[in-house]
Amino acid sequence: MDTQATREIMWAIPQSFKIIMYALFALSTAAMIKGLYDKYQFAVQDRGFKSLLPEKLNWSNFLKTIFLQGKVTRHFKIGVIHALIFYGFMILWVATDLVAIHYDTPFKVFQGPVYITISFLADMAGLMILVGIGLAFKRRYIDKPDYLSATKPKQEMFMYIMLTLLVVLGYVIEGFRISGTGMPIGEKSWAPVGWFIATIVNGMNLSEQTMAFTYRGMWFFHMANTMAFIVAIGHSKFSHIMILPVAALLTPFRRGGVLEPMDFENEEAETFGLGKLSELTTKNRLDMLSCVECGRCTQACPALASDKPLDPKKIITKIRDFAQETEGDAELWGEKAIYSFTELDSCTTCGACMEECPANIEHVNIIMEAKRYKTLTLGEIPPAAADAANKIRVNGNPWGISQDDRFKWADGMDVPVADEQKEIDYLYYVGCAGSYDAANQKVLKDTIMLLQKANVDFAVIGKGEKCNGDPIRRFGDEYTFFEVAIENISMLNQYKFKKIVTHCPHCLHTIGKEYGKFEDGQFEVVHHTELLAALIKDGKLKTEKSLDQKLTFHDPCYLGRHHGEYNAPREILKAIPGLEINEMEKSKDTATCCGMGGGNMWYELDEGQHLALNRLEEIGETNSPSLATACSYCLINFNSSKGQNNKTEELEIDDVASILAKSVL
Repeated sequence: MDTQATREIMWAIPQSFKIIMYALFALSTAAMIKGLYDKYQFAVQDRGFKSLLPEKLNWSNFLKTIFLQGKVTRHFKIGVIHALIFYGFMILWVATDLVAIHYDTPFKVFQGPVYITISFLADMAGLMILVGIGLAFKRRYIDKPDYLSATKPKQEMFMYIMLTLLVVLGYVIEGFRISGTGMPIGEKSWAPVGWFIATIVNGMNLSEQTMAFTYRGMWFFHMANTMAFIVAIGHSKFSHIMILPVAALLTPFRRGGVLEPMDFENEEAETFGLGKLSELTTKNRLDMLSCVECGRCTQACPALASDKPLDPKKIITKIRDFAQETEGDAELWGEKAIYSFTELDSCTTCGACMEECPANIEHVNIIMEAKRYKTLTLGEIPPAAADAANKIRVNGNPWGISQDDRFKWADGMDVPVADEQKEIDYLYYVGCAGSYDAANQKVLKDTIMLLQKANVDFAVIGKGEKCNGDPIRRFGDEYTFFEVAIENISMLNQYKFKKIVTHCPHCLHTIGKEYGKFEDGQFEVVHHTELLAALIKDGKLKTEKSLDQKLTFHDPCYLGRHHGEYNAPREILKAIPGLEINEMEKSKDTATCCGMGGGNMWYELDEGQHLALNRLEEIGETNSPSLATACSYCLINFNSSKGQNNKTEELEIDDVASILAKSVL
């Protein structure tokens, strides 16, 4: 490799152009910083920088976003398009920095092997960007998928044109420089695109004066375009280059479904929930700036796929556009409210939108804050939801069954009941479905027999157990949830235990994450599949009976996307001899919601179709005679809905614990 290889930086460029370049660079950098600062001010308002900071910074997500494109690659074809532009841009950025270091400092780094390598990579990077832009243009402006609809549909065109100009002019200038410096033979190898253009320039037989004038004119325009690009980073959609890594850093994993308690003791509060712009959190505002309208959330939303009036992207863009176009602390629920009631009630809080979002936007939080306002301030709640909430208040469960019947499921069984004076390893929080629904009672009994088989030190609460409040919090009835949560926290703290084990993922989430926001509400909570998987691993449960059975597994949203547990149920099933698992195409973090989350278990909207139908279609495509799940709601929903699909009419549905019991007991 030629150790002397290099080129003259700023070849044939007059001193006046250089002075203008540095002046414009200073001005454009200042303009970019001003634009980014305005966005920062939009996010933090008068709350200060600390309002942006979570309890723990998400460094791994930050580094993945900067170097590995974050979640963009979850869709392979789109990941390739973005990678061509992203990595091509990164290479050109590094090349430009090395040129600046070589020219403006004593460190002559742009020579020898470094020059040869970077020169070649920069030529290839330009081609990568042009190919990526071409594919992106085709997708957005020719194919025009619905999910890419945007409130400002021409903003991407501006980005494509600017980047294309930067690359094409860079190539042409390189070609003129190679031609004007006598066609150095090495450039043919490490600047092949520039060399090709140089041969075209040579064939034009331009006079020396014409060539110099043309070259300098293009150089100046290219320089000005570069400075305009720097400005655009702070004032256009290019700002996502800066904002998205920051959003990744400031968004902890699996926080999006956790709500903060309301201050009901604030005597000055006139309303509760998200009713006006000032009630948006700093993270809400950052989310509004982060949205690039890529439509990933739109594609993932099970409600929209079932023709419900909800598009998670529009939840963000409508309030963003409203905030940017409105002066002062505007009301969201004026004569023309930005959200409809059914739009909000359609959300199952499954978290698919947040899981897919490459900008780490927490859509569910904005939806739930708006539902809080709708319910608490406007008094708008589906009648069936209001009925369920009232039954929880009166009877301690959303079915309205007598509290005296809460422990009837244990009749004839030797089930240990928690004693305030005795410490235990696990307090088993049974939940309402486990207490009152026949199918879930079977799962509960199977789980208890497995725990007893493994000699686990556990106990249940018995008659004193009540609903944890998950449904009413999803309805937006925060005041009732507050009362329920405080009562339950006090009750749980009467007992001495190391961990709580829950039957339902919704109990897992509410007690394990949301109670922790209240005083004395910090409990370590595990799902029953996590405990059972650990018992198998430790040899305390032995899967001795072979099950000649084929099944597919449905991932519950609150166990998977909200809690991060995908392996435990599968580890249990894989430990059972003779069992064959046929995974659905959409599984683990891409699994389709059954439709019962977000309070939808207790009310049904007229719009669209039942959400379970799409998932049943996916289940049917596996041709599996059996379905395993690990959620009370999923079990109830699929059992009641399976007859609506001819491929699943005879589907046998069981909880993972019940399937394990067949092999162990």
